[in-house]
Amino acid sequence: MSKFHGEKQSRSPWRLSAVALAMGALAGSGHAQEDPNAKLDAVVVTGFRASLNNALNLKKNADGIVDVIKAEDVSKFPDANLAESLQRVPGVSLARGDGGEGKQITVRGLNAGFTRVRINGIEAISATGASDINGSTNRSRAFDFSVFAAELFNSLEVRKTSQADVEEGSLGATVDLRGARPFDFKDAQTLTVGAQQSYNTLARHPAPRVTGLFTTRADTGIGKVGFLVSGAYSKRHATEEGYEAVEMLSANADGGFCSPLGATPQSPANDAVRGVTAANCGNNLPRTSSTTAYNDVFGRTDNYGGTVATPAAGSGAFHPRIPRYRRSVAQYERLGMTAALQWKPSDATEVNLDLLGGKFNNNRYDNYISAISLGRTLAAANGKPQTSIVETSFNSNGSWEYGKFNGVDVRSEGLLDVNNTTFRQHVLTATHKLTHDIKLEAMTGISASRLNSPMRATVQFDAPNVSGFSFDFRNNRNVPALNFGIDVANPASFTFGPTDADGTVHGQFVGRRLNTGNTLKTNALAASWELDDHWTLKGGLSARNNSWDNFEISSGAANGLANPAGFTMASVSRTISNFGKGLEGSGYPTQWAAVDLDKFRQVWDIECNCAAVPGSQLVTLNQSNRTVTEKINAAYVSADFNYELGGITWRGNAGLRAADTKATASALVNAGGVLTPVTFDKTYRDYLPSFNLTAQLPQNVFVRFSASKTLSRPEYVDLAPSASVNTNAQTVSIGNPQLDPIRAKTYDLQAEWYFAKNSLLSLGVFHKKIETYIQRISERVPYNTLGLPDTLLTGGGTCSITGGTPACPTLPSSVVTVSRAANTPGGPLTGYEINLQAPFSFLPGVWSNFGLLANITHVKSTINYITRTATATLPQLAMNANLVGMSPDARNLTLYYEDSQFSARVSAAYRSKYLFNVLGDVNGHDVTFVNASTNIDFSASYNVTPKLKLTVEAANLTDQPLRYGRDSQRDDTLLYAHFGRTFAMGLSYKF
Repeated sequence: MSKFHGEKQSRSPWRLSAVALAMGALAGSGHAQEDPNAKLDAVVVTGFRASLNNALNLKKNADGIVDVIKAEDVSKFPDANLAESLQRVPGVSLARGDGGEGKQITVRGLNAGFTRVRINGIEAISATGASDINGSTNRSRAFDFSVFAAELFNSLEVRKTSQADVEEGSLGATVDLRGARPFDFKDAQTLTVGAQQSYNTLARHPAPRVTGLFTTRADTGIGKVGFLVSGAYSKRHATEEGYEAVEMLSANADGGFCSPLGATPQSPANDAVRGVTAANCGNNLPRTSSTTAYNDVFGRTDNYGGTVATPAAGSGAFHPRIPRYRRSVAQYERLGMTAALQWKPSDATEVNLDLLGGKFNNNRYDNYISAISLGRTLAAANGKPQTSIVETSFNSNGSWEYGKFNGVDVRSEGLLDVNNTTFRQHVLTATHKLTHDIKLEAMTGISASRLNSPMRATVQFDAPNVSGFSFDFRNNRNVPALNFGIDVANPASFTFGPTDADGTVHGQFVGRRLNTGNTLKTNALAASWELDDHWTLKGGLSARNNSWDNFEISSGAANGLANPAGFTMASVSRTISNFGKGLEGSGYPTQWAAVDLDKFRQVWDIECNCAAVPGSQLVTLNQSNRTVTEKINAAYVSADFNYELGGITWRGNAGLRAADTKATASALVNAGGVLTPVTFDKTYRDYLPSFNLTAQLPQNVFVRFSASKTLSRPEYVDLAPSASVNTNAQTVSIGNPQLDPIRAKTYDLQAEWYFAKNSLLSLGVFHKKIETYIQRISERVPYNTLGLPDTLLTGGGTCSITGGTPACPTLPSSVVTVSRAANTPGGPLTGYEINLQAPFSFLPGVWSNFGLLANITHVKSTINYITRTATATLPQLAMNANLVGMSPDARNLTLYYEDSQFSARVSAAYRSKYLFNVLGDVNGHDVTFVNASTNIDFSASYNVTPKLKLTVEAANLTDQPLRYGRDSQRDDTLLYAHFGRTFAMGLSYKF
């Protein structure tokens, strides 16, 4: 029996074309390796089918459970980036970011933080910026695939099981990306260029995309030498339109609403400065609340059947905190470059240098029109307590579906967020066969990613005390009709200026600068010894040094700015127009007045960081300066085996990996107005056994079994010992540097039937026993019980916590939502996968050119979430639910056609509803979830000549929206947005 796993399979005639496949290139370029046993009439398949067949052969010969996408498979899918290519893999689901583009992946229900991504053999993380509702800055271990174009890589591999020689750290999967190398190509010299122009129906801007690859190799006096360089550049506009609630609040939050005339108790209490009396909610704000509507709202005392504890009596119905429409316009510019140098001085030695660099610039301009006072306290800005409830309506779930109000502050807000991501990597690898049986390997590399956000400027225009505002979700609407009660298209309806003596706000601005990133260094040595035809021993050592840092600093003027002489709102405004195209229902304002940031900065240079513009100064005490470093030393031993017993070939590996981790977390903490460094160390050691067994049965059936112990390390942001306060949202986040990793035992069983040439039907089941888990635990407590300095609330003096004007949004006595990470018990995760790959070669004539790819994944988990920590008067509460980010069901379907000149396919990806976060009873909701989605894409290509190819693509054909819901019983809309359809045409030429 041969010691090479694939040799026996390759002798079967139906496998010949799979062995002679095109290897690793961009679309249309391959390196055909001849099988000495192949018949003379064997046909070498090229194109999309070739990439599928090649990937199938690699899957078949793997010891563990592995799914592969080869280059042509990647570049021919209508995918903006790598994440959208990976969603075709069984068990992989896509999380979309701003503009609807694929951002991160989940594997078998485990979210992106549980998946390790390696590029050219070493781990990589990408730091990127995004809107707040879509996760804001990526400070996690999760890889953001939007940084790179798919064309830069020729192989994507998803490893779902563990083995000793693969770095630990993943509970979901290890994804390996590899760039092309010179020796991958059939021809000694290859030059390929491509260009594409796309158009989005909502953004309505052309989006160019160009790619190129050049490679050459030669035999020299020092051996075989090859060089490759490739690049991909794209620029696009993305527009996103929809609705946000920001948060759902109970009626009594932030001081409640203005009570009707004569109601007891009176709300708000009399306040001479603010003009609050028995007849008025404020200056020129009579008490107009309807007694019936007011009692209807505050007579609701439960959360209508949810799984969390009943809120206190009188808490009232839940309403949007800041009901608002949003238009986001983002400009993306992506540039990626790879280079590879290969040197084979002899048949025994090979040296590879892989270089990768990328820039991803994302400038996002968000504009909102909102009812801001529903989320304001009286002390902060004369908010909700001065708002009267005029009319109400509730649906059968208890959701507040319609409300009309007087005394509402309307806001037009503009936000410009500049995000610049850079990525660089170099990896040097060398292999040498010391003897015929002993092979040595060495690797050293660095992967570094950095996000620089030099500007995040937010300007807010306010129209105080408007009567007649309403929100209307009736008729099963996801997007409400908002009637703002004023002409929001008229700049004169809004104000910007200093806060009045009674606390009425006339506009504000907020700024931020951010710099965050990570550097991952890896050094590794490995050796293998082929004892005989049946056994190969392996061993290795690795040293990894990972570092993460985050620095951000803010500015702002909560008290507004004085207007210069002759100032008018029209002079600093522009118009948001043609809003609402493609949104469900009607009743939207088609346009509204918004800040023109360029004109605004000519009047007030809010980014100058200077005394001439009050509030522009960056406040040192508001900074968030955190670092985490990890030193990970690991060693492994393993054995590959290959035996034939009872007419069955048994092969696989067994091994043990040991890893020592030392994490050092540091932060600058504001202690009484003085920045004080604090540092904590955490060390732990893990022994991680793994076992993979494959049985090659008759009739081309493969049965695989895997078992292992795995871990996933805590997120860097959770380890940092810092405290961050959002005074507007009244939230506090606290780090925990003593977190232990998440640990689990995993088991997989999969059967694969290669029932015909280049065909596969597989069924797999998997179980993960998550022994420890990390979750963020939230609770509502007064700020002054946390032991944090009050100076965190004042924004460096831009507001007052001692009764001055303006008052801070959050006071020391304010009840805030505190969130902190903690280790909790885990729970089981169980699921199955079904995968079918079937070319229709059995059909006659042209029908034989069709084929089908289909897969189904179902997952179920049970995690015991702590929804309220125990207090002196209240017991701990918990709820059982699926993992956050886990869709119980995922399905992918691709129907394709390909002949010698024409290729086309349509793909559909379905992901069922999943949890976004678990809230417990902190604010009266149990969960936030993301609705199910189905994305349909199309791609076609035509070979005009053997060298020239024309492509046509269409993405998101149904304009699939994104919706976040709040509370499993009420199902309130937290966010609803759509992105439009994208169409593209392109050409590629191979010289």
